[in-house]
Amino acid sequence: MHKLFLDANVLFAATCSKSGASFAIFELGRYGKVELFSSVYAVKEAKVNIEKKLGVDALPMFYELISNLKTLDSQDCEGPFSYEGLIASKDLPILESARRQRVDFLITLDKKDFKTRRLAEADLPFQIVLPGEYLISRREW
Repeated sequence: MHKLFLDANVLFAATCSKSGASFAIFELGRYGKVELFSSVYAVKEAKVNIEKKLGVDALPMFYELISNLKTLDSQDCEGPFSYEGLIASKDLPILESARRQRVDFLITLDKKDFKTRRLAEADLPFQIVLPGEYLISRREW
């Protein structure tokens, strides 16, 4: 069973829409097809963006979704980080949390910062993919 780390933008997107790939990732978790992981850092970022862009009425859906996470990494987000120099400092806690939780995939919608040549060539212990990429690559479901 794959272990998936969910970035804040995936949490936000799943809260926005039940028809997208981000929500489908949560459905896989709900049905026991994958294990879902994230971090306190990512959850806080998603919550702030949900309140600002969607309003507090969207929070119950958000809380329902994150209740399906297996664990939330809560370690301090201060360096030094293993992946310093590979990505912007604001995104380092996401990479570090994925590493610490020994996931197979980091699922993100942030192509600009996470889908770079530098990260693709790095010796990461997990793959970085978009929600749709993950779903397409696992068609056996």
